[in-house]
Amino acid sequence: MNVLIVGCGKVGSHLANYLDSLGHDVSIVDTDAASFDQLEDSFSGFTVQGIPIDQEVLQRAGILGCDAVAALSQDDNVNIMVSQLAQEIFHVPRVITRIYDPERKDVFSHFGLKTVCPTDLTVDAVYSMLTDVDDVKNLTFDGSVLGFYTVPAPKMMVGDSIKNLREQEGQALLGVLHANGSITMNSREELRRVIASDRLVYAKLID
Repeated sequence: MNVLIVGCGKVGSHLANYLDSLGHDVSIVDTDAASFDQLEDSFSGFTVQGIPIDQEVLQRAGILGCDAVAALSQDDNVNIMVSQLAQEIFHVPRVITRIYDPERKDVFSHFGLKTVCPTDLTVDAVYSMLTDVDDVKNLTFDGSVLGFYTVPAPKMMVGDSIKNLREQEGQALLGVLHANGSITMNSREELRRVIASDRLVYAKLID
């Protein structure tokens, strides 16, 4: 895969190193040449210093032959402009955009951009650790978002076989999360009994 990364910060450089180690063709753009020092000595990709919203800079970085672009600069405005150029001018098949402001997700989705919001991810992770409960985890698959969440096993289900658990409308029961962190997947052949400390794991379509 031929990937262009915009922004050689901690995330961009780490992704570039990782993709390069897997054998992908990687180009990375940043306004500051010193940022490329974060790349590993073994990095075999292509670095370009310049303003990433400049079409000539993107062309020097090889955007015309890219399979994917990841806009990972620390500026939401730069990321959205780079992503729009990648989609509308250079017709890159897959564009991923990082945004810091959760309230701007609607703006990005309006342009059909696939986004990753570290602010939301951090809040979800910290809340989970603070409460010691894995309430909700969201995953994005292309244009759809699936939410995964857990609920305590209802008292009426304690002692019943996992295979007899019923699904709720609009949701799919994936399995049972046990106190030791292991999960028993939902199976019609599963004979294991539900105990009071178990939590049911459900999935539902968010968007």
